[in-house]
Amino acid sequence: MVSLRIALVAASLLAPAAAAAAPDCADLLPSGTNLALRNLFPEDLVRLRDIGPVDPNQQDEGLFSVSPDGSQAAFQLRRGDPATNSFCLAMLVVDLRSGTVPRVIDRGGAFMRVRYDFRGKAGFKTGFTDPITPRWSPDGKWIVYRRRDQGAVQLWQARVDGGGSAAITSSLDDIEDFRFTDDGRGIVYATRPGLREAEAKIDREALSGFHYDDRFAPSASYRPFAPAPIARVASFLDLGSRRVRKATLEEAALLDKPSMREGSWTEVLSDAGDRAWLKIPSDTLYPSRGQLTVTSGSRTIACDAPACADASHPWWAGNSVRFFRREGWAKATTAIYEWKPGLSDARRLYGTDDLFLGCVPAGGTLTCLREGPLQPRRLERLDPVSGHREVLFDPNPEFANFRLGEVERIRSRNSFGIESFADLVLPVGYQRGKRYPLVVVQYVSRGFLRGGTGDDYPIQAFANRGFAVLSFDRPRQVGFESTTDFIEADRINLKDFADRRSVLEGLETAVKVAIERGIADPARIGITGLSDGSSTAGFALLHSKLFAAYAMSSCCWDTNLAMRVGPSAARLFHHMGYPQATDDSPAAKAFWDRIAFSPNARSIRAPILVQVSDDEVLSALQTYTALRELDRPIDMFVFPDEHHVKWQPAHRLAVYTRSIDWFDFWLNGARITGRDEEVARWAAMRETISDAAEKAASAADPHDAVR
Repeated sequence: MVSLRIALVAASLLAPAAAAAAPDCADLLPSGTNLALRNLFPEDLVRLRDIGPVDPNQQDEGLFSVSPDGSQAAFQLRRGDPATNSFCLAMLVVDLRSGTVPRVIDRGGAFMRVRYDFRGKAGFKTGFTDPITPRWSPDGKWIVYRRRDQGAVQLWQARVDGGGSAAITSSLDDIEDFRFTDDGRGIVYATRPGLREAEAKIDREALSGFHYDDRFAPSASYRPFAPAPIARVASFLDLGSRRVRKATLEEAALLDKPSMREGSWTEVLSDAGDRAWLKIPSDTLYPSRGQLTVTSGSRTIACDAPACADASHPWWAGNSVRFFRREGWAKATTAIYEWKPGLSDARRLYGTDDLFLGCVPAGGTLTCLREGPLQPRRLERLDPVSGHREVLFDPNPEFANFRLGEVERIRSRNSFGIESFADLVLPVGYQRGKRYPLVVVQYVSRGFLRGGTGDDYPIQAFANRGFAVLSFDRPRQVGFESTTDFIEADRINLKDFADRRSVLEGLETAVKVAIERGIADPARIGITGLSDGSSTAGFALLHSKLFAAYAMSSCCWDTNLAMRVGPSAARLFHHMGYPQATDDSPAAKAFWDRIAFSPNARSIRAPILVQVSDDEVLSALQTYTALRELDRPIDMFVFPDEHHVKWQPAHRLAVYTRSIDWFDFWLNGARITGRDEEVARWAAMRETISDAAEKAASAADPHDAVR
């Protein structure tokens, strides 16, 4: 599977078609009621209130914005309701000075999902949350934001005092971005009419049949995609007259303007007019990080301290510049430094393994969304000098009332010299000296430990069910150790499966630590994964003896790769080093024997649960068919109107609960209630495994056959 960051992406932004009824949104705002301590269940995680995307690696800026006077913050609050398979949404304003109860200034709208251009195709569908960035009028009296209601995404305006909200555009096309003009009298917004026109052309082509060409990606859709790129069109909305015209080039340039009040910037001016900025290498993988530099008048001073070489988000604090830096083991620590121009060294003020998102500086403090391994995202103020933290808004205060498994970090360096880490979550009620079943969740372990990448495997719900959990953060790609070119990095990664071996080695090291410490039962270890995590699980199935059961949210590497990805992607994969479909050489066979499932089907005995979206089921069919023909233990479920990352609350709960039951059955031999048909099927698979094991033993020893 490809990395999640470049995975297939989002489209139909309407509310779930399967919704049974409108959700009860009375509890969208937390009540603050103290509850008794209790166990955490999968539904508790599905119903968490969220600010921005669940996955913090999707986007870490623009998730909230601060008013022009710095006194208030605005953001969208979202909560999934699995009972109705829908979402509660509201726009909130929080007073940053008083910490009073947030004001709801708008309710409603449909959950919005991102659309990406991918491999030359426009409008890929995903379940990724489309981040909503509210933007403030210059006088701070109202905000504007994007909202969808049955049709295209429009701009909405809401009074900050709660005096009302309404749509202010009627665009035929989704509004993808917008900015206020400097005088506040107008808004520049971006749409892509060409996408609508290209889709209409494809509709007309359907009447005579689609020509199969580079527009196709069968693993995502049997309908051709519009070719990318499709130009963005900038329009200007006059807020006084509400008239719309084409934006000028100067106005259109505002769409690319970052804003410190939204947590997005690479340079800043001091009160005296000095400019702090980042000298960013042209070949960097991280376009927001570089060498800290200050320009004062005609004089430019670069900070030569080692910490300044990889700085981000600089801001002035008096006559010094502060900045963020990722450092430590596997770059897992976020540190804050201070440098006074002219000095040879930078002073470290603060460091944490917690995750910061969209920080906005104000004087000597920072307002940030922050999350830790046991703490869901919340809005906080930090004084980096004293380390004092103040919670400004906690969307999920009830989370403090759940029993949670303790977390400790395991660090390792593999034979490639690449660092990685994993967070070991102990089962609730852990008893020293007792061995527990262990489930591996992948493949990023930064911030709140919720459900892994893709949010399919509920870490603390597993811990409340008596499992130890290893939340694994995969090592940096081998290819990026020697190049910043993505295609060349892919070629390096694939050669002799270097990157897959690097990841598996790091993972196995962490698992063995849990075994050696007497926590994990070596006979009861399961592994899960989506996307790159699924690739790791699949590679482990063929190359590791540690894992007794598997659960995969995307599946699987197999010899039909070229067919299922479509013509243009097939050429790209061949360029990386994958054999062509017609290549039957010994080298091609040896390649597929090391990574593909169907050539290895006869040797596979471990049970595999596959829970895939309907637009990725094609990628699983060869593997599923081959294993079932040989009566191997694989079970598959297909979720409708889903994509690479699932987005519907009911589906999220179903995946959560089935995954826990699956591992409880296979690792613990538990009697699962409420799944009679599924459990009967799993029990039959277990009998098949037992029979095969007996036959293998008999064949190995003729005397046993007699007995």
